[in-house]
Amino acid sequence: MSEAHYPRFSENEMGRRHGMARKLMEDEGLDSLLLYGLSGSNRSAQSNIFWLSCYRDFNHAYLIFPKEGDPSLFVGLYNHLHNAKEIAIFDDVRHGAYGNPELAADRIDDLGLGAGRIGLVGINPRFRNLLPFEHMDYLKDRFPEVTWVDVSAKFRDLRIIKSDEEIAWLKEAARLSDLSMTACEEYARPGISEVELSGRMAAAFRVEGGEQQVHFVTATPMANPETPLPWQNPRQRKLEAGDIVLTEISAAHFGYAAQVLRPFTVAADPTPPYRGLFAAAMECFEGVAGAMKAGAPVGDILDAVEVIPRAGFKIYDSIAHGFGVDLVQPSIGIRGSGYALPPEDFKYEENMVMVIQPNPMDDEGHGLQIGDLGIVTKEGFQTLHTYPMAFPRCG
Repeated sequence: MSEAHYPRFSENEMGRRHGMARKLMEDEGLDSLLLYGLSGSNRSAQSNIFWLSCYRDFNHAYLIFPKEGDPSLFVGLYNHLHNAKEIAIFDDVRHGAYGNPELAADRIDDLGLGAGRIGLVGINPRFRNLLPFEHMDYLKDRFPEVTWVDVSAKFRDLRIIKSDEEIAWLKEAARLSDLSMTACEEYARPGISEVELSGRMAAAFRVEGGEQQVHFVTATPMANPETPLPWQNPRQRKLEAGDIVLTEISAAHFGYAAQVLRPFTVAADPTPPYRGLFAAAMECFEGVAGAMKAGAPVGDILDAVEVIPRAGFKIYDSIAHGFGVDLVQPSIGIRGSGYALPPEDFKYEENMVMVIQPNPMDDEGHGLQIGDLGIVTKEGFQTLHTYPMAFPRCG
């Protein structure tokens, strides 16, 4: 396959990943991995299969990755098979048929794994998404002697620290995401609808090859806000003077996504409540960025986010979370906010990719978000975005 058609990681990079997967099997005493993916969240729910195969299916897919022997990829829809063969790095790419995973099960038989230990890698262990129960029931009935081991969380941990090649792709994703911010400045005017503004912002990166992943755009009156956060679905509502536009945008470069969050005002300056929120968000962002150094424990980050409750505000989303292809741990909130903390001995490591996204809100319903995706370094968080950390007035 020509890289001019679809970008691809180097053989060394893919060899690194495959070696890590086989080391996991060795450590867990597994004979094979069975990975499952869905098309959810704009195919980010294919991230585990994608990491090993370079392919993301538009429906569901299975990947058999044995400790010994060749991997086999099973795609969900027959008419997608030709393109899958062009993109995936594996030679054995097949249609997975419809209904139960019978063809994948046949391959398990062919590999002589019908009485082995097989590691299951589902979609996202944070949400306990493994395999459909009908499929799992079928596999258990078909292979009563197989020992099935859920290694989803351990496999996810292989992907948390990004390679230099992955970071290069994320830098391009950040550039693409920033284009949407520039487009918002240009098009956010009284009279344009949220739907059109959202489309203009997406077009800014789509025409340069960017893929739309997270794309939240909502406008609300600063004087009487309907929401403190950007909604997931834009409305037909037309922007008005005095609005604030709340955004959360993730454009992706072939699956690898950045994330940029900024507020904008429409034909008016920010009102005092929003100026106070923005100041607290900036102080939080800078504090977390400085604390998020390689080797830092979670407690250092939790100390840095205390600026928000000290200012009298609460939050409605995490303050920081792992990202890059899909949403990964650790997700950090404010102490007592309900966000599950990583283990007490967790420490940030160099080249972890994080989003810092302070999202303060007050008791009257005013709220905003700012944020960037970046990497953890020895000196602290380093953003991959170039769009200014600002609160622009449009129109």
